Amino acid sequence: MHMEPLKRLTDPKLKSLLAQSREEEQSVADGSVPGLSIRLFPAGAANWTLVLRVMGEGGVNAHGKRLLGRKIRVSLGNYPQTSLQAARAQANHLLEQAKLGINPKLAMAQSATAYTLTVRQLSERYLKDYVRSKALDSARNYEIAFETHINPSIGEKLAELVTREDAREVMNAARVKRPRPKGQKGGQLGGIEAARTTMSVLRQMYSWAIDESVLKRKDNPASRMQKNLPKQKRGETVLTLREARIVWQAAGDCGYPFGTHAQLMLLNGCRLDEVASAQESQIDLEEALHVIPADNYKSDHVHVVPLVPQAIEILKAIPRRTSGTYILSSTDGRTPIQAISKFFNTQLRDQIIANNGAPLSKHLTSHVLRRTVATRLAEVLGDEGDKLIKRVLGHSDGSITAIYNRYGYVREMRRALIKWADELTSDTDVRVFGTDLSRAA
Repeated sequence: MHMEPLKRLTDPKLKSLLAQSREEEQSVADGSVPGLSIRLFPAGAANWTLVLRVMGEGGVNAHGKRLLGRKIRVSLGNYPQTSLQAARAQANHLLEQAKLGINPKLAMAQSATAYTLTVRQLSERYLKDYVRSKALDSARNYEIAFETHINPSIGEKLAELVTREDAREVMNAARVKRPRPKGQKGGQLGGIEAARTTMSVLRQMYSWAIDESVLKRKDNPASRMQKNLPKQKRGETVLTLREARIVWQAAGDCGYPFGTHAQLMLLNGCRLDEVASAQESQIDLEEALHVIPADNYKSDHVHVVPLVPQAIEILKAIPRRTSGTYILSSTDGRTPIQAISKFFNTQLRDQIIANNGAPLSKHLTSHVLRRTVATRLAEVLGDEGDKLIKRVLGHSDGSITAIYNRYGYVREMRRALIKWADELTSDTDVRVFGTDLSRAA
């Protein structure tokens, strides 16, 4: 192969070169862009190539200056399908990228991979590299969204080509309530909240893929799609004192571990997972404290919960575990309890009916218990109790004062919670595991 220098290629010159017969490959340089040339083959085909060196791939010199790497050749397409002007534009772009330290071959390989990823493959990578890698407590919710709503609808579509209408179809399908397939346990699939969760998961997956350059696209097809759903209603359901006592007693009659969980939530107002995931090392019965580590806590900081006397009695009555450390467990402490919402809708509801002859008029959830504790504490503390209630509930405070104030207000929290616990358990009929706790305080 020989190299024929040329100051500047033109379309007439290219046509003339193509018309010539040749027995070996010939390369003709374009004088206008360094490294750009056209390769002419004996069969009459022609291909644009660019030879360049990437800044930084040669390491650094003694003064810290980045050095050029070895020469690499990049194919820019066939002529005349890729015109002279298009080849020059593409070559100039790649040369600018090389000056910034971007290897065009690696970038093209990454781009080629991006354009072959299906939504299902992207979801598997997202779950592995982000959701499970971060050990998110909500990992199962992500998996369910993909398994139930996203992948059955658009799983085989190329992730790069998913449109906003595709995302809308996923959302609308997730809104439809339907029974679970035969053999699967649980209630209905779908609904407004299912659609809201599904769009959140889809949006977060695309944001991650764009940030990590897993995809080349820059638009998120699920961005702000949730605005098309009915506005999420702010939780307002609160139990009256009588209703709270009914739930307390029914939970005690349900026993360990789910009834115990509901009673502890009613006493301290903690989040569902904070109680369900409690381990032996986090409970100090002598100091009457539950220390929730930052890794398990929504606000990413250690939270100390005072244990009222009723909570101490409940914890002492819990069956001894021999093979695990989780306090509330149906696997001898190896794993924490699961399907708590199902317990509220089945066993606890049925026990309330058995005890009182009728169900509660309000739909019972863990959030209702937490909201009830907050409301009753407000009644105990009055208008000045807002900050203390936030501390009991574990709501984060991003103010400068909160950052430097490490005093946990444990004594004040304990006094308020004891008042509420005494009120909750003051009825002589209220029991835990059949034991009268009306004077436990």
